[in-house]
Order: sequence, then C-alpha cells, then structure tokens
Amino acid sequence: NNVFYFSDLGSLKQNLEKRNKQNPKEEMSHILRMFQRARVNPALMRMHARRLTDRSFRTANLLDVRAAQSFQKEISMQNYHPFMHTSKPDQERDLSKQMVLDIRSKQSDFDKGHIKDAIYLPRNRFDFYDYVDTKGGITFDKVYNTFLEIGVGNDCSEIVLYDDAGECVCRLWYVLRYFGFANVRILNGGYQHWLKAGLPEDTTVVAPTPSKELSLKPTRTILTRPTQMLENVQHRRSKIIDTRSPSEYKASRIPGAVNVHAAQFMKDGYFKPVHDIREIMRAQGFDPENNSMGHIILYGDKNRGSSVAFYALSMAGFDRLSLYDQGISNWQLNQEQKLTIDQEEAFQR
Repeated sequence: NNVFYFSDLGSLKQNLEKRNKQNPKEEMSHILRMFQRARVNPALMRMHARRLTDRSFRTANLLDVRAAQSFQKEISMQNYHPFMHTSKPDQERDLSKQMVLDIRSKQSDFDKGHIKDAIYLPRNRFDFYDYVDTKGGITFDKVYNTFLEIGVGNDCSEIVLYDDAGECVCRLWYVLRYFGFANVRILNGGYQHWLKAGLPEDTTVVAPTPSKELSLKPTRTILTRPTQMLENVQHRRSKIIDTRSPSEYKASRIPGAVNVHAAQFMKDGYFKPVHDIREIMRAQGFDPENNSMGHIILYGDKNRGSSVAFYALSMAGFDRLSLYDQGISNWQLNQEQKLTIDQEEAFQR
C-alpha cells in the first residue's frame, strides 16, 4: 500500500539513486518494485509541464515610449487603446537609452511627422522582407552594419519599432530576433494610434550617432530552411501551421499543415491580449498549458502573415517556434524540381 508521489520522473529517479547509495546491498529487484508502486501526481505533472511564459511586455504601449512621458495629461483616453500587460520584463528599461525606429515604407511620411527622436530606417538600407540568411537576402553583416550606423549599440536599453500598424514591424521584429537582438518591442497600434491619442507629431530629423560596439549572437533555431522543411514533412517531426487565409489554405498547402490565419491575432491594427491568443491556439488543438509538447513551424506567402503569427505566439509564450521563411511558393517550387533532403544542398546549409 506504499504510494510515493513525485512531481516528475526525474525526481523519482533521483530518489531511487539516493536510496540505492544509502543501501548499496539493496537488491535491484526491490528498486524495481518501488518503481512499479510509484505514482506520478497528475496535478504536479501539469504544473511541471506548464512552460508557457507570458511575454506581453514585448508589445509597447504609448506611455512606454520616452517621447510620450511629457504628454501624459494630453492623451485622449477615449482614443487610447492600451495593450493588456500581464507580465513584466526581467529588469526595468532605461528610457534614456531607448531607441525608437520608424519603419514606414515612405521617407516622405516620416518627413511630414513622426514620434519625437525617432530614427527612420529606410527600406533601401536593407529590405527586411528579403529572405533571412540566404544568398542575396538579409545577411548578418548587412544587419550588423546598418544598426551600428543608426546608433544601436550595447548600451541601448531597448528598441521600439513602429509603422502605420502591424505587419511590417512583426517582420522586422523577427529579423532582429534571428540575428540576436534581445530587447525589441513593437508599439501597439503603430503611428496611427499615436495620432489618434492626440500625441504630437514631430518634424525634426535627428541625425543618428554611429555606435562603436554591438554584440550579436544569431538565434538560428527559429529559421526552418527548405531542406529542413522537407525532412520535417517526411518524418513528421514538427507541427506545421499555415498562416494564410482559409481560401489560400484550401487552394494549396504543405501536407499535414493546419490553418491558423494570422489575422486572428490582431484587430484593427492592435494586438489581441495573450489570453485571447492562447484561446485561438487552444481552439486549433494546441495545448497552451504545455509548451514542451512539440516544435511548431509557421509559414505563409512571401513571409508576411507568418511573421505576425510568429510574434504573437512568441509573445504568448510558445518558445519552440520557427519560421519557414521561404514559404509556400518555395515548397511548390521544390516539389516541381523534386528536391530531396539527401542532396548536396542539405550539407551546404
């Protein structure tokens, strides 16, 4: 009738090893009987598996921006839509060392008005819609040199990105995440939210001071390459999510993929709360309470919606994510050319 409760099999194993050391003459058969009598407490197991970490702090509100601090009383509360923060960063960010980047597509829009002290990142510097870490695409050197030139260095406490609202910032957020930038946030609602809330436009162009030192360590595990995608589909190593619209998904898709339209994670240019994002995933059969249940690969068309989904899910705590950056068009091309995972390209990558 002896029943032993342990939070996981690891602690059970440690207990058995300790018992065996204390009783070196104890027969192995007795330990095996103890193993058979042991029970793993289901509630404790669920607690142990609950690995989703809320990272809602990655989405910045207007009042998280340094330039908004002087205008708190002038904000139109009727038009202010704060994102619900259900978590805080590990350490407080120094606003004096915050950098705000305007990544709207037209320089003329920036010249007409922008957030005070924001730096404009021109698309001709590097197009962050190019494929990541490929020949002719976005390379480490290109990212490193660009951000060093616009003043991003090791002393920068955080980077806040904004566009008009939504897609572009998610794409750049993913690119920066891949190349090793840690403290990057997205302004919820973008520049349109800034204006609707009654915050002032600024027309002064700040000349960036190049930084001297920038340490980056790429996170290559968040990118799935074409040959890796073939292997994953063949051996069913990962769960695959098609982030395009239901009609696009119905027309063509990667075998085994489920459809979770990226547009579900936003509403009117604002991100939905972490709770809602997790409920969307729960409805699609994913377990928001257990982040250890498998690796997820996201893909879309021309890496657009997939970046929105990647940002939303990582904010909601899904850590085992990667992006099939080249998407459905690359998959279809590889099927036509009969690319196989044992080709030389796999070794070159």
